Amino acid sequence: MNYIVLGRIRKPEKTTVKTGEALLDSIVSVNKRIKKRTLLPFRLAYGNEVNGLFQHATDAINAMVFLEEELMQSGVGPIMHWSICSGAFTLMKDEKRNPIVGGRELPLLRQTLQREGTKNRFFVRTHDREDDFFLLQGLYVWDHLMGGWNLKKDKEILGIFLEGNDYKYAADALNIARPQTWRKYRSLQMPAYFSIREILLSGRLLAENNVSGDLSLQINKP
Repeated sequence: MNYIVLGRIRKPEKTTVKTGEALLDSIVSVNKRIKKRTLLPFRLAYGNEVNGLFQHATDAINAMVFLEEELMQSGVGPIMHWSICSGAFTLMKDEKRNPIVGGRELPLLRQTLQREGTKNRFFVRTHDREDDFFLLQGLYVWDHLMGGWNLKKDKEILGIFLEGNDYKYAADALNIARPQTWRKYRSLQMPAYFSIREILLSGRLLAENNVSGDLSLQINKP
C-alpha cells in the first residue's frame, strides 16, 4: 500500500505565467528536501497538476506541507486542491524512460475528485476513517491560519518566518523595531501556525502503523 499526493490548481483557467513558474520552482525545491523519502518525486503534469508517490503517509503529508509553503513564499497563495490517498499504485516508465505512476488507480482517483466536486481544499482517503477524520481536521486548522495571511502586504516577513526564523531575525533583516516585528509575528498567528504544522509533520494525527519509522529525516522548523 502506497500513498499518492495529487495537487491541482483550483482555477486553471486563471493560471498566469508567474503562477506556473512558481509551481515549477516549488516542485524542484521540495524534491530536493524529500529525495530520501519518496518512491516518485513530485512531477508536473498537464501544466496544472502535481503528483508524487510515497511509501508512508507521513512523508506524503510532509511533502504537501512543504510544497504549499513554497508556494506561499513565492507569493501565489493557496491555489491548490490537494488529495492524499492510499492505494496499489505502481511505477512504470514513459516513452522517455522516466518513471511515472501507472495502473488504474490514478485515473480512478481523478474521476473520484471530479465527482466529489467539493469546495474543500483537501480530500483524504487512507482507508482508515479515524485517520481520515483527524488528518482533515488538522488540515482545516492549518489552512484556516494560512487563509488569514495577506500575501500582498506581508509576503516578505512571512517568507522570513516560514524559513524558521524568529521575530528578532526578521527585525534585523528588515530593519524594523523588534516590538513591531513581535506584534506582526503574533498578529499573523505564527505560534499557532507552527504548532499545527508540527503536529501535521510528526504524523501524530495518524494511526501508529501509518507513521514513518525514519523521522530523523524530518526537517523541523519552530
